[in-house]
Amino acid sequence: MENLITILSNSGVDIIGFYNSTFFSIVKFILGIYAMVVLADIVLLLIQRGLSGDLRETSFGMNVPPELVGKKGKLRKKWNKIREGIKSSEEANWKIAIIEADEIIDDLIRRMGYAGENMGERLAEITPGQIENIEELKRAHETRNQIIHDEAFKLTKEQAEETLGYFENFLKYFEVL
Repeated sequence: MENLITILSNSGVDIIGFYNSTFFSIVKFILGIYAMVVLADIVLLLIQRGLSGDLRETSFGMNVPPELVGKKGKLRKKWNKIREGIKSSEEANWKIAIIEADEIIDDLIRRMGYAGENMGERLAEITPGQIENIEELKRAHETRNQIIHDEAFKLTKEQAEETLGYFENFLKYFEVL
């Protein structure tokens, strides 16, 4: 037991001696210079990328509307009204809720900077790597198009909830809901 204590106390002395040695001081100095160079590189890359522009675009890699970053309360209120339409027992209310949800998501995607005459064209421009649930958004938009263009289209409550769920997944991705 005494040997263990002696070994540990000698190791502690060796570690403190190494920490205070000239060699370790040189290593600390070189690492300090390296850290400053890396920090300067990061600053220069941010300046080259255009940090002076929109900070939301710099941090997210795209221009994200304020509703998806900070001002989420207004969007949540709108979404809760749409949710009420789905809770209704009337098919017309479900269709209106899906059309309104599509309009909200379309507005957000348009303001993100995706080009196109309409939501279909904007969705076609987006790749799965840019927005996680893009395929779901495309399916939800197809349902909306069926509602708009086919007067005989019958929407079930399950379809309506599933379609609204696709739109909600987009908002959940941006932590709005």
